[in-house]
Amino acid sequence: MCAMDVTLEVGDERYPGRLNVPNEETDRGVLLVPGAGHGPFGDVFLRFSRTAAEAGYHVARFETWPFPADLEEKTDAEFEAELEAAVDFLRDRGCETIAVVAKSFGGRIALQHLPDTVDRLVLWAPAVLAGEHDDEPSISEAELAAITIPVRLLQGDEDRGLSVEDAAQIVEGLPRGELVELPGEDHSFRRDHERVIEETMAFLPD
Repeated sequence: MCAMDVTLEVGDERYPGRLNVPNEETDRGVLLVPGAGHGPFGDVFLRFSRTAAEAGYHVARFETWPFPADLEEKTDAEFEAELEAAVDFLRDRGCETIAVVAKSFGGRIALQHLPDTVDRLVLWAPAVLAGEHDDEPSISEAELAAITIPVRLLQGDEDRGLSVEDAAQIVEGLPRGELVELPGEDHSFRRDHERVIEETMAFLPD
């Protein structure tokens, strides 16, 4: 397994990224989408990328919002274009089967703008509520029902932003959704990286 610096081009914008490449040829890829408050290059993102690459997946990570303030300037069309470009990046490297693993704010973006060419989705404590909520980020029943690929949601029971019950409502709205509760885990997933990685790896397409 090796890792290399790469660049994602989206229109006139260029974003830094990292690609973990398995030792043997493979047609499987994973796109990691981070949350709002941290980039995709450390912590559980790094450990998962190495584990997945060693298991035979190309793993791509891009920093399309270096700081939380950058998110306020982006439009839905830009989020959608960035996801499409990142998935195309993996396709251009021979990946025919692609999973998206998205954390927190990235999970909300993935739910709302998931490209049709993605095969599976893993959500790590997505920062969104199911249904209509005027004062909170939310995703409608129709939007959830339109996501027909398999989805696994990992949710800690000590997350102060999204409860296990909130996560269950998201899963209930997904045609092929399932919930994994992580005892003792908070929103940042600092307690048990091994469990997070294990539950994610078990759901990736073969």
